[in-house]
Amino acid sequence: MPPSAEPVLAAVDLHKTYGNRLLGRGGGVHAVAGVSLTLNAGETLGIVGESGCGKSTLARMLVGLERPDSGQVTFHGEPFASGRGAIPRGVRRRVQMVFQDPLTSLNPRMTVLDIVAEPLDVHNLATGRGARRARVGELLELVGLAPELMNRFPHEFSGGQRQRIGIARALATDPEVVVCDEPVSALDMSVQAQVVNLLADLQRTLGVALVFIAHDLAVVRHVSHRVGVMYLGRMAELGPAAEVYGAPAHPYTTALMSAAPIPRPQARHRERIMLAGDPPSPVNPPSGCRFRTRCHKAQDLCAERAPELTGPGAHLAACHFSVPAA
Repeated sequence: MPPSAEPVLAAVDLHKTYGNRLLGRGGGVHAVAGVSLTLNAGETLGIVGESGCGKSTLARMLVGLERPDSGQVTFHGEPFASGRGAIPRGVRRRVQMVFQDPLTSLNPRMTVLDIVAEPLDVHNLATGRGARRARVGELLELVGLAPELMNRFPHEFSGGQRQRIGIARALATDPEVVVCDEPVSALDMSVQAQVVNLLADLQRTLGVALVFIAHDLAVVRHVSHRVGVMYLGRMAELGPAAEVYGAPAHPYTTALMSAAPIPRPQARHRERIMLAGDPPSPVNPPSGCRFRTRCHKAQDLCAERAPELTGPGAHLAACHFSVPAA
């Protein structure tokens, strides 16, 4: 299904800090600092970045598992993940999540039948034992598992099969949005492609919108319509996948692309960009542009003012010297 122009999910200036009460005023880990994005119906938005850049925290805020300190998440224009109020059950049903580790995200004391049927029970979507089993069987077939396996426990399955069970559980409520938090990073390489292709097939079949979070650039490029690149809690670049990969506008994105493995004949003509130093601590991030301490383009302006995510169209970058200033 091609993406539509109407955002089904949107994040507006999300901020999240952990541990500020223990570390004193102004302290804490600044996990997400001002991220905004939109997700269109039928679209896959890929999110990439180094470990610790805030991808998983962003994912948990998008589904309401974490509440932002400020900013809000909207579903069809209605805010649902801001403040301390209860998230409407109807929204929870329509926005689901696939977790990173398929073993720890499944209750080892529950059968596959009860795991997949739990969302059905919570939302009263299948009345009666017969309807419940029939629906679970349909969901297992949808993700490529035999319905006869529903009476087994998670430890009796491989990693790839367990992730398929997690996907079936996420699809049980007929969601409009599924947030996938590194769904293949805990799987063997031989299984990763199977799960990625399954998600792509399910999107085409069901029309569900996906947020696909990963650190593997090749995987994200394969499944995404648009790609966002995060660095130290902020969005460094956001745009159509072909443009971000073909002509990256942010120096950090350019460095990431230069490090991605490609066929050896092409690699002979590519310059590898080595970033200086280590990523700054999210407890005490740099002033202004957070990437400036490792950027070869950095000037005094970068320390004085944080660049806005702007650009000449749909391809946006947060860099004073890569896109026109806002």
